[in-house]
Amino acid sequence: MPALLIGTFLVAAAAYEFFVMSKGAQTAPFTAPGVAAAVLAFNLPWLMSRDAGMDVQGALLAALAIAVFVSLAFRKSRANALADVAVTVFGAVYIGLLGGYLVHMHLLESGAGFLVYFVAVAKASDIGGYLTGKFAGQRKLAPGMSPNKTVEGSAGGLLLSVALAFGLSFLLPGPFSPWWKVLFAVLVSLAAQFGDLAESMIKRSCGVKDSAVFLPKVCGALDLIDSVLLSAPVGFYLITAAQVKS
Repeated sequence: MPALLIGTFLVAAAAYEFFVMSKGAQTAPFTAPGVAAAVLAFNLPWLMSRDAGMDVQGALLAALAIAVFVSLAFRKSRANALADVAVTVFGAVYIGLLGGYLVHMHLLESGAGFLVYFVAVAKASDIGGYLTGKFAGQRKLAPGMSPNKTVEGSAGGLLLSVALAFGLSFLLPGPFSPWWKVLFAVLVSLAAQFGDLAESMIKRSCGVKDSAVFLPKVCGALDLIDSVLLSAPVGFYLITAAQVKS
């Protein structure tokens, strides 16, 4: 339950930050329905079986789209209606649906261990990338998306993720092959780095440098979980594939 409450808070805060930030791209998203949909999409797996949760999440997003279009009818200005609706639905999918894979992971047998293992490997990519980039970074990785990311930082994040994948093996139930750990660390790290780059690109397109709303210039919820959002489905399916194979 504490994990659910923390996750719900982070998802709600991240979704709100996303919708506030998107206004810088000349859109007017439906913030309240979008945040509510993201939170519900994240929490549904706790309320029903995992498979049913995935089905209902799709129905929820369809209901969100319908509700948004109905709400649009009562707006005075509909100049950017398509963009407003698209940003609202995208925000719910990006943060709520992808974030919900953390819940699906936790619901697996020995899910708590898998969840801690995944988060540690994913965040190791962030930490390793930051430290290596700060002290040894020279070549820009993707200047059009994030001018501060470097090739050396990317490699450092990848190496630290691999190290953590082996160092935290005790969290995994039963034996997992060394090749699986390497594959898990590499794919999760790459997905985490793309997640970080994706959020940087979104911020640049919105004309903002800091997505934080509640703690400006300190740390935003979206900044905290951006790498986890894209890598959570990767980690979940790698784990379930290994369980099926075994």
